[in-house]
Amino acid sequence: MTDSPVHRCECPLCQSREPHPEQAFHHHINLFLSRLNEPQRRWFVALEAMRIGHGGKHLLAQITGMSPTTILRGCHELESDLAGCPDAHLRMPGGGRPAAEERDPRLEQSLEALLASETAGDPMGRRPMAKSSSLRHLSAALKKKGHAVSPPTVSKLLRKLKYSPKINARRTEVRGASAAQRHEQFEHINEQRENFHTAGDPIISVDTKKKS
Repeated sequence: MTDSPVHRCECPLCQSREPHPEQAFHHHINLFLSRLNEPQRRWFVALEAMRIGHGGKHLLAQITGMSPTTILRGCHELESDLAGCPDAHLRMPGGGRPAAEERDPRLEQSLEALLASETAGDPMGRRPMAKSSSLRHLSAALKKKGHAVSPPTVSKLLRKLKYSPKINARRTEVRGASAAQRHEQFEHINEQRENFHTAGDPIISVDTKKKS
């Protein structure tokens, strides 16, 4: 949707040389309207006119340049709960804000790199892979790498990548081990895994608590 020119208010107060508190508000109304499509503009102006009550349609016509007939039509549509007003024109298929991974194609790759050193997989393949960092910590780490992403978005990406968004407490809460020590453990495991992968040796994950 392309932006429309911002209409200049034509009410007597805004046309006068004396400043008044409503000038900025009227400008913001027209600025907001410039970002809406035609039905949305009609409904918003009608809603504001109905809020004002007597004289509202005339005043909003002066502020926005919209005809009183169009405002009246919007009032009737709102009073009927927009019955008969199709919503197809409000958002075309594929509209809306693109997903984070579409706006930032390297986001998933960076997230997977962060998770590589702390992934605890399920040898039976029945559970999502677990991790040791919280959503907040992963979000902060991604921001340091230039990816502006919120914890909820990280959670969505984790599910997409077959990871559990929850911290794997059983594997990280080692008795007597601090957070730094646990991190070193994961780093050591990852280093060994990389060495085995480079050498072409098999990598086996064993769940010692699994009972047959």
